Amino acid sequence: KEFAKQLEGWHVLGGTIGYWLIGLHALAGLYHHYVVRDNTLLRMMPKRG
Repeated sequence: KEFAKQLEGWHVLGGTIGYWLIGLHALAGLYHHYVVRDNTLLRMMPKRG
């Protein structure tokens, strides 16, 4: 039981860190698009046509 509780704590921590990394990654993309004004975000988009 103690191991399951500890494992749950690590699982929650990993999820929280993952969500923060995803959010920071999205903010970095928007920063490059609107502040730096380079084509980093456009290069990640799929090609049209």
